[in-house]
Amino acid sequence: MTSEADGITSDDATLFSRFLDGENEAFVSLFRKYNQRLFVYCVKVVGDAQAAQDMTQGMWERVIGLRQSPQQVRNPGGLFLRIARNLCIDHIRKQRPMVPLEDVENIETMMGTRSAPSDLEELALAMLDRLQFEYREVLILNLYCGYRFDEIAAMTGKTPDAIWARASRARAQLRKLVAAAIDAPPPSQPLAGKRPSRSRTEDP
Repeated sequence: MTSEADGITSDDATLFSRFLDGENEAFVSLFRKYNQRLFVYCVKVVGDAQAAQDMTQGMWERVIGLRQSPQQVRNPGGLFLRIARNLCIDHIRKQRPMVPLEDVENIETMMGTRSAPSDLEELALAMLDRLQFEYREVLILNLYCGYRFDEIAAMTGKTPDAIWARASRARAQLRKLVAAAIDAPPPSQPLAGKRPSRSRTEDP
């Protein structure tokens, strides 16, 4: 495969064109390349493996529907991500409250790629949910889905420098959240010098 300087793979555009023309083998090639990454993206965003499976399947159903009105697509990966992102956002908006990023053990079992996460990794994953969506998304795409910054830039329509800066700010915010969580007293223990109060709640 040949990757262009802007992170877009020209072979993907060719495969997508062949898929629109009715070649099922081209669809299979795209599915094999993108499905796992898109599933991981969805499951890390919404925190529900079953919902992520439904959204990933729904994304592919919408892609197949494009055969009814073929159009030239230069960046199929970006198209797939936009559809998946919209489905995730729709799902999140329907949740009250927002679904936390949890069930890590089940996710890792389905992925079958690594052992159980450490306590620090679980804490970082929980704090990830507190980041603004644009920051959370770039870390998910880079750290969990394995996309390079130039690939993320091509898929999201941003420059690599903008994505790098966004990832840097996201990491800085995540480190602060993790550090604050580590330093915070356990919920079952009162703050020093003060009696516990039933009306007292932790900061969100």
